[in-house]
Amino acid sequence: MDFLREGNFMQLFIAHGFSVHGFLMGCRPIISINSSNLSGPHKGALFSALAYDADDDMFPLAYAIVSLENYYNWFWFLQRLKQLVGEMEVVIISGRHHAIIRSVAEVFGVENHAYCYRHLKEDFSHQLMMGREGKDNALKLLDAVAYARLEIGYNSAMENLRRFDANLAKWVEDNNPEHWAMSKFAKKRWDKMNTNIFGSFSAWVKEEQHHTIFSFTEKHMDMLASLLVERKTTMQSWERSIGPKTEDKLLHNIAKNETFSDGKAKISVDLRQHTCTCLAWQMSGIPCEHACAMIQKMNQDVYEFVDDWYHLFKQEMVYSGTLHPLEFQNLPTVHSDGNVHDPNGYVHVSLDPPVTKRCLGRPRRQRIRPNLENR
Repeated sequence: MDFLREGNFMQLFIAHGFSVHGFLMGCRPIISINSSNLSGPHKGALFSALAYDADDDMFPLAYAIVSLENYYNWFWFLQRLKQLVGEMEVVIISGRHHAIIRSVAEVFGVENHAYCYRHLKEDFSHQLMMGREGKDNALKLLDAVAYARLEIGYNSAMENLRRFDANLAKWVEDNNPEHWAMSKFAKKRWDKMNTNIFGSFSAWVKEEQHHTIFSFTEKHMDMLASLLVERKTTMQSWERSIGPKTEDKLLHNIAKNETFSDGKAKISVDLRQHTCTCLAWQMSGIPCEHACAMIQKMNQDVYEFVDDWYHLFKQEMVYSGTLHPLEFQNLPTVHSDGNVHDPNGYVHVSLDPPVTKRCLGRPRRQRIRPNLENR
């Protein structure tokens, strides 16, 4: 926690040992970050960092309460996040706020920053000055650019977009496709193209954001404890060695029954190396349709070829920690003099919430949904 001389704290960072332990033990090295506004008696910005457990459910890693969203606070938050992960190389996925772009590059490295495609697609849609049908076609062309796994697929999609509208193709080239297009991103991002996981997080803390900062931290810990119990219970119902969400993706690939060709390109599968020339297996860790066909042809179990990160033993490691309850007996109290007095007779200076500037107009209580978000 950092302080101001006037007695207002500037930044509060919280990461429970249970969360840190779970991330280091079993979560894939990718973290989504986002910010939202506190709407209770104490204002400020809430920075959050979420990981993904073995079945792709959100795993709260850390959060911070700061005065406002700016470069200084994001840099401070990411520095503390870096301390938690240590030497582990992680990919950060986020929106394209200028403060985030600058601070992620300085703390985690520019090559480890993946931009949320949903936010980029929203920005792209603002460039479209055409009718509904034209907009839909342009967005489909952008999807083809973003989701192409191979360089040849990216180039083909870009050429189609260029023929449709050269200015839109220029916009794509000017907006760092190496940070959001699948074929261009140099690191492994486990097919995480957006920060949609924060939809679940926003619903999770919806009521708590209206409370005081102390109540928020207290209730957040209670919810984290409930989440631990819920996930441990859910694990017992796994019918296979992988979770239900992962199994749905695998079954979808099995059902495709694709041949070993992708247009003019021949597909090559290496079961020992867990690779396919379509790159889908390497990028996601889940056997693609080509790999599934080959595995079944060899009379082997497809489930055994799913990456270890998705297996039950990893989920057990993620939730193997213990969340110790806080002691609420004999807590310090605030006296009439404004100072905090503890049971041992020591006096501490009372801290006030961060100093924030109120924006003009009526404050909003719900997050603004992008036009492209599925409702």
